[in-house]
Amino acid sequence: MPLSFRRALKIVAVSLVAVVAVSYLYFASAYRSANVFAPPERITSLGRTYLISNFPPRSHEELEWRYSQGHGTSYTFERVSSFPVPLGLPVYQWQNDQIRGSATSSAYLEWGDSYISYQLSGAP
Repeated sequence: MPLSFRRALKIVAVSLVAVVAVSYLYFASAYRSANVFAPPERITSLGRTYLISNFPPRSHEELEWRYSQGHGTSYTFERVSSFPVPLGLPVYQWQNDQIRGSATSSAYLEWGDSYISYQLSGAP
């Protein structure tokens, strides 16, 4: 009996290690980075690729205040897509009636309680 218990324990341990390894590889592939505990270096939204910017993470109130300085109330902060992980991290962009559904020059990934800023990569 002890021999079969040890064997079952080894099988469970190897299975657990395999599940953790496959999950890590999936997240590393989706994030395009080995560090899956930090925001990804690049995201795709509305068919465009965005690279992480050097700006610090901001709260929703900070973004609203900064953007309203030049644009008034004509733009709204809307969820336009999600980052492809199982929970689907939301990606936001400033939109209005004229550009709704179109990619803009910046995107924001909701990461916990803050928003990580991304800038458009390359030329159109």
